[in-house]
Amino acid sequence: MNKIYQIMEVASLIAKKLSNQLDSEESKSLSSWKKESTKNEELFNKITDWDNFQERNKAYNIFNSEKAWKHFSKNIEKSKKRIGLTSLLKYAAAITVPLILGGLIFLYLSNTNEQLPQKVTSIMPGTQNAIVILDDGEEISLEDENLDQLVEKDGSVIRNINGELSYSEVESKRKKRLQNTLVVPRGGEYNLILSDGSKVFLNSMSQLSYPVNFEEDKREVTLEGEAYFEIERDENRPFLVNINGLKIEVLGTSFNVKGYNDEDEIYTTLVEGKIKLNTSATDDDLILIPDQQAILEKKTDNIIIHDVDASQFIGWKNGIYSFSDQSIEDIMKTLSRWYDFDYEFTNDSLKDLKFEGGLNKYDDIDPILDIIESTGKLKIEINGNKITFM
Repeated sequence: MNKIYQIMEVASLIAKKLSNQLDSEESKSLSSWKKESTKNEELFNKITDWDNFQERNKAYNIFNSEKAWKHFSKNIEKSKKRIGLTSLLKYAAAITVPLILGGLIFLYLSNTNEQLPQKVTSIMPGTQNAIVILDDGEEISLEDENLDQLVEKDGSVIRNINGELSYSEVESKRKKRLQNTLVVPRGGEYNLILSDGSKVFLNSMSQLSYPVNFEEDKREVTLEGEAYFEIERDENRPFLVNINGLKIEVLGTSFNVKGYNDEDEIYTTLVEGKIKLNTSATDDDLILIPDQQAILEKKTDNIIIHDVDASQFIGWKNGIYSFSDQSIEDIMKTLSRWYDFDYEFTNDSLKDLKFEGGLNKYDDIDPILDIIESTGKLKIEINGNKITFM
């Protein structure tokens, strides 16, 4: 049996034992599990020790006890005229299972160096991978380990070191400013330092077009996909980001822009500083302050601004994917860009199931799939590079 499912079954048995709900067969199953090893016996003693249980529950925040109690109280209130001791104990057991489950997993992993066995799949994390397209159309793969320096036609030196492409600003007598495009494929990421010192972190399936050297009165780039910007302040040259009809103007600030072609909205999230937004459909300027997000609906050009925790939307840059009350379709859309896999749903109703959680983007994808499947709401099959949700 898969270890995660065995742990879930054992959690249920322990919860029933604590609430005196074990039948004879279940009691035998629990005893057999305890006798399998001294480690199991130790885990059982720790998980059923009340003082240890309380202290351990403070160490991991896996269960929303307040929400569970409200649900529990609501059910009791509805049934208080007819509820018996047996029913009450069943409620107690049901609430206890997640705590027991969390404790078993927590103790299992913290007391040993063992990891829960994972499915062996061909779905692997992405890598630092990109292509730079020079002004003359030449495409150069940046995966080439021997490629650490390029020289543009205007004399600009382009360096490629440790997954980062950087430009140095030079005086150019050319009337036409050279344009480059950095293209990050599915399953890739890359960093860019523009000639003014501004930093751009490009996410998977994204590209940025930019001048090798900026003009004297402005710094303007065009984005497709998602990028995080850290802009060098220059009051004489505002920085402009164009993405699908939306123009973002900044002087010096940090912000994230997400606007993939297969999505209906463009998300602009401000971390530091101040930015001004303007759409092609209106001349009205909208101002964002830190921890605000503007959502542009592509079809209507309507912009909605609301307060957010900006850190939740830039985790990908720091190697973390974080999902809060998001549909499984949106989660898979995000993960498939980085892990480079295809997915399908055998029933459209599954797409709207909501989940929350996160993972280190450089780790295997299997743990988050195991968690989704362990809810019992769907079944997951992996065939090569394709995930099917049933």
